[in-house]
Amino acid sequence: MAKGATKKTTSTKKTKDPNAPKRAMSAFFFWMQENREKLKKPGMGVADVAKAAGVEWAKVTDKAKWEKKASDDKKRYEKELAAYKGEK
Repeated sequence: MAKGATKKTTSTKKTKDPNAPKRAMSAFFFWMQENREKLKKPGMGVADVAKAAGVEWAKVTDKAKWEKKASDDKKRYEKELAAYKGEK
């Protein structure tokens, strides 16, 4: 190969099975569902809201409520995934 030349690679994107169960959400995303409207201000983009949420999430001291929801959702996902893999 010549100096400075780049090797072209072709990759194929793996298709997602529409019957697969949805992934479990993290504690942050459960918190975000409840607090998104409080954080949004007119003119803020999605990235701006996410940045503001990250700052606020870091200030939260008692995250047990959302961590419990995340734990329950993880159990749900594992159960659905086992059933999904069992049917394949």
